[in-house]
Order: sequence, then structure tokens, then C-alpha cells
Amino acid sequence: MNRHLVVCANRQFAFSNAVRQLSITSRQQNNETEEPQKQGWISKLLKGQNTDPSSWQKQSHSSLLSNSELMYEFMTHNYRPGEQDAYLDAFGKYKNEMNAKNPSIELVGSWTCSYGRTRDQAIHLWRHNKGYEDVDSSIALHGKDSGIRAADNDVARLCGRRKNLIVKSFSYWREPEQRPPNHVYDLRSYVLQPGTMIDWASAWAKGIQYRREANQDVGGFFAQVGQLYVVYHIWAYPSMSDRNDTRHATWAKPGWDATVANTVPLIKKMQSKILTPTRYSQLE
Repeated sequence: MNRHLVVCANRQFAFSNAVRQLSITSRQQNNETEEPQKQGWISKLLKGQNTDPSSWQKQSHSSLLSNSELMYEFMTHNYRPGEQDAYLDAFGKYKNEMNAKNPSIELVGSWTCSYGRTRDQAIHLWRHNKGYEDVDSSIALHGKDSGIRAADNDVARLCGRRKNLIVKSFSYWREPEQRPPNHVYDLRSYVLQPGTMIDWASAWAKGIQYRREANQDVGGFFAQVGQLYVVYHIWAYPSMSDRNDTRHATWAKPGWDATVANTVPLIKKMQSKILTPTRYSQLE
């Protein structure tokens, strides 16, 4: 076994031991005759994983970090400067084609970038409610369906660069839910050191509690296809002023500084984008 695999295995083994130590009191209070139920991340953290501990090193990171079959897709389009209105019209026709051909592929969020590394950019968040079955359906539709291909080509003509990423949601985050107007959205992305995703999730499973009081948490995801070991967090605020106030208030909470201290060393690169909802977004 090479050194990288040994480090990853040791880290997962240490993490499982820490979880079991945290769960001793909780498990003593539980009725051992209860019928087993599917566990979320918080349950795994507080009660321990309902598996033989020796199997932890044999589980994929995805199975440890998410218990949902839902898949999400980040679609990023850099449209040509001055063409935002034409681009959004073309994207609306593409969205309608997708809804007609496969209604279980659902557009959850749709934004343009107001501040960040790239302007003249749109970011769309799709939910594949049937998981990889919907991903396979999308691949087939884009390859063979004339209506989808035509609408997609119309969007492409207005763009300089496009990319699609497949992600899953962390179990300790909520699934994105429809929000009423008006919010600004903060999309934060973190490129992690390879082999540190379990450490990141362990810290954030506890740290997320400090960020829920103002209802700003929208969704947290980790990459499945595209650049790997990348995490995405989406936060919502009534305004940029509220964002500033909420973030300052979080730093005043005892314990939040530990989350930052435990996660910053895991990060190779990070960035933030401030997003404005388009007329197609359920997240307004």
C-alpha cells in the first residue's frame, strides 16, 4: 500500500474512533432493540455509524458524507459581454425543453454573478431527483433529442466558456428549498488537500450549528465529477449589509473559531461569488 493510501486509511480510522468516543453516552441511552433506520450525518456523528467499525476503511467518502440519492449539477456559463438579456432568453427556452423532456431534472437556483472573479457569468443549480438515472437521461437527451440540442446550441452561441459539475449534498446540510424574494447569495468554493474531506466534514458537522440562526444556510455540496476535493457552500442574506452583520455575529459565538481553526489548514484555494437570482430561480 502506498503512502497516500496509508495516510487516508489512518485518517478515516482515527475519525471513526473519535466518532465512537463522542457517541458513548448517546448509545447507552438508546434502546438497543430499536429497528435500524437510515442515518444522517448528525446521527453518525452523535450515535456512531451503524456498521462494523472495521468496514469504515472500505467505504467510499460519498457514502460517509451523504445519505441522499439526489444528485446536483452546477452549470456555469460565461456569456459574452453585453449579451445577458439574449443569453437569459435562450437559457429560458433551454430550461423549458429540459422540463418538458424530463420533469424530474429540476432547476433549483439560477443566478448571474454580481461580484467575484468573473463577471458576465451565469450559474445554475439543477437537482436530479432520480439521482444518476437522471444524469444518464440528461446525457442521452443532449446526444439525441433535437429540441434539447437546438436549445443548447442557441445558449452555446452566446457563451465563451461553459462547464458542468456533478455534486452531492452533505448530510448535515439541508437540501436547498424555495426562498421568497429578495436575497443575495454567497457561493463559496473550497479546493481541499486530497485526503482531507472526512476531516472537513467532521469539523463542519459541528460548525454548521453556528451558521443556522439567521436562516442563511442554503446548501453544502462536494464534487463527484469535475475537479475533485472541492466543496461548495451557498448562503443567502437579505442584503449585503445583513451578510456583513451576520458574519460578524457568527464570530462572536463561542466555538465558531474552532471550526475555522480546524478547516483552514485543509484548504488549498478558496473564493467567493455574490450572486443575483434570475427570473428562473426558485431561490429568490
